[in-house]
Order: sequence, then C-alpha cells, then structure tokens
Amino acid sequence: MSQPVIEVGMIGYGTVGQGVASLLIKQARAYGLRVGAEIKISKVLVRDRAKAQKVGFLGADLFTDDAETFFNTPMQIVVEVAGGRGAVEGHVRRALEAGKHVVTANKAMLAEVGAELFTLAREHGCSVAFEASCGGGIPIVTSLKFGMMANRIDGIYGILNGTCNYMLTEMSEKGKTYFAALKEAQEAGFAEADPFMDVSGLDAAQKLAILASLAFNVKVVASDVWHEGIDQIQRDDIRFGQELGYELKLLAIAERNIEDLSQLSLRVHPCFLKKNQMMTQVRGSFNAVSVYGHAVGHVMLYGRGAGMFPTASAVVGDLLNVAGGWYSKAFNETKLVYDQNPLVKVLPAEDLVSRHYIRFNAKDVPGVVGKISTILGEAGLTINALRQHEKSPNAFVPLVFITGPVRRGALERAFGYMKDSGVIDRDPVAIRLADMPGESI
Repeated sequence: MSQPVIEVGMIGYGTVGQGVASLLIKQARAYGLRVGAEIKISKVLVRDRAKAQKVGFLGADLFTDDAETFFNTPMQIVVEVAGGRGAVEGHVRRALEAGKHVVTANKAMLAEVGAELFTLAREHGCSVAFEASCGGGIPIVTSLKFGMMANRIDGIYGILNGTCNYMLTEMSEKGKTYFAALKEAQEAGFAEADPFMDVSGLDAAQKLAILASLAFNVKVVASDVWHEGIDQIQRDDIRFGQELGYELKLLAIAERNIEDLSQLSLRVHPCFLKKNQMMTQVRGSFNAVSVYGHAVGHVMLYGRGAGMFPTASAVVGDLLNVAGGWYSKAFNETKLVYDQNPLVKVLPAEDLVSRHYIRFNAKDVPGVVGKISTILGEAGLTINALRQHEKSPNAFVPLVFITGPVRRGALERAFGYMKDSGVIDRDPVAIRLADMPGESI
C-alpha cells in the first residue's frame, strides 16, 4: 500500500533551501517511515528562476517566480527560508490565511511580528514552527517549549552569533586585531560583506527576543533588547582580562530582575566570563545556549549555529513534526507561544546591576590611583581587583579594575566626574562581567 503524500511549497532556494531539498530527497525513505507519509516538494517560489534551476536536487519545472502560480499549487505546508520581511512576510501571512502550516527560519520577521503570525495561524486552524530561527541546528526552541515546561526559567545565556564568536576566538587566541579577524571571517564565509547585523549585536538581539518570549511567557520584540556589539573591542582589553582569569564573549542574556521577578533584563553585549565556565570553551563559529530553570538548574545546548545542513536539519525537523500531526495540536491547544501572553516589562539598561571590568588610561602622576579610587568609591563602587601596567609611550598608564556589583547608570556618572577631573586621557573602557545563577557551568 502506498503512503499518503504531504505536499510542501518552499519560499526561497538559497543555501538553507538547497540543504532542505537535499535532506528531503536523500532521506525520503527514513522520513516517510517516521511520519507515515511521503514528503514531496510541489513548488518553489524564488526571485530568480533561471539561477535556481541551475542548482541540483530539484527539477526545473518546480521553480516559479510568480506568487499566484505558487499559491495555486496544491500544498499543505509552506517552508519559508528566504529570510527578511517585505514580500516574504506577505507570503507567510497569505499561507496562514489559506490554512497552510508554515515552517520558517526567519528570525527578523518573528522578532517583530511573531505574535501577530501566531494569532493568525490559530484563527485559521494551522501552525507556525520556527526551530531554525535561533541557533541553527541547536534544538533550543523545542527545549524551551516542551523539554523544560516544568521549570520557571530564570535566565538564558547564549552565544548566538557565530561570526562574532569566531572573531573573538581569533582575537583572543591569536592576537588578531578586530579588522584582521573580520576580514578572515568574511573570507571564510562566516561574515557578510556588510557585517553590521552580526558585529552590532542586532542579529543576536533578534534571536534573544524570540527565546525570551518563549522562556518567560511574555511578548518581546527586538527593540526591547538593548544591544552593544564587538566593533569597539581592543586586543589590550582581551589580554588584560585574560591576565585576571576571564575570557571575552558576545553574550545574549535574558534574566529575571531579582527585585521584581515580573521584570526582565534583556541585553546583548560583550562580557567577561570566568575561564572555568563551560561557555568560555565555545570556540570558533559554534553557538551555545545555557538555560537556567528553577528545578533543573543549568541546561546547556551546543552546536553549529548556521550553515546549510545544521539549519536545514532544524527546518526539516519542524517539517516532520508538523507533517506528523502532533505539533499543530500542541501549537493550538497549549500556551507555548507568546501571542497569548502579556507585553514584557523591561529593566532599563542603566538600572542593570553587574560587576565590571574597567580600564583607564591615567596620567602618570603621584596619587592618581587614589584619586580614581575615591571617585569610584563615591559612586558606590567597590574594587575587587586592580592591575597597573607599564607606562605607555604617551606617558599614560593603563589601570584595570574589577568592580563589585554596581548599577550601570552610577558607573556612567562616575566616568563623567573622572573625565572632568583631568586624570584620564580618554573615555574609560567598561565591559560587564557575567555572573550566572546557581552552579558554575
């Protein structure tokens, strides 16, 4: 007896789309056994049909650049791997309005209008699956929605951008400058010609918005996430931090405010981690996410955060779960996605309390360390460590402090007093330290 056929339309046929097609063709028998049906691509909507037809895996007749032709083709599930918003978002809305399930890898779209799309899906009896939107092949979305359902999530700590992690690894281990590391990342295919989304922290902020929405049962959009990139990081600060036992990572962090558990701190920024923490061992283009649940403690997922087959793995996994029938039931009958939840209450960045690494270039005059310490003390800072390096050629001395917990706003005010005092020659460097709850990981 032949299997029933589930027809799939695909929007986009770039690197990930080609990976999806390859998996569906090469693993067709195994997938058919897992879901009890044949998964068949019925049509692919692309911008450049001639270009797509030159790529292997699929027959030329499957490609179209006409949306009407695409949507008039029989299909039960639409896989969106084109990325971006604009016309793509319109296609996704149209699919949902027609009652078709959607599998998407589109973090930019979900970080802004995910709640609207989920509501639209419920209204039309279908679902949206989006594992591939965060962390490539790492099953973090499924873990948050299903695997950790018994937990109150108190924190998410993630290396969510492989480009930045690759660059920081090169800067930390090989002493490369920011620009040398960026050039190498571009040559290796980890960074785009325009790297802004990656190095600014915005890519990681979009992913964190999605993950925080799931973990904390609130609606979060990308603009709720304060972000700072790695483009101002200097090799000296990486080296000085290493001397004090720390490694630098671009970390995406979502935490409950201990003074108000209904309020979240949401941010992406470079931060120093103690070398004995597992997150510091995540090197190169790999991603990792540690989730802290009140019952289970830390759960860490690690793997490739991008690339043809890691991302295609997540897309096809969602596709099989939807085709198998159970995912849409869970989507529609449980509050596992955030369209049914309240808006997030965000802790302002200036009110965030954390320890800091601070570097001053101070004048080489008697009493300068005492003067700086006095200004910091008056701002409510305690000093946990101090390291003074040799005089630089311009007669200023690098002074490195590790502070106790302090509100960022108070620290910024102290910096203003210090600049007015004339004891430093430029803006101080301040990098947060990440102290994760519970056991060290």
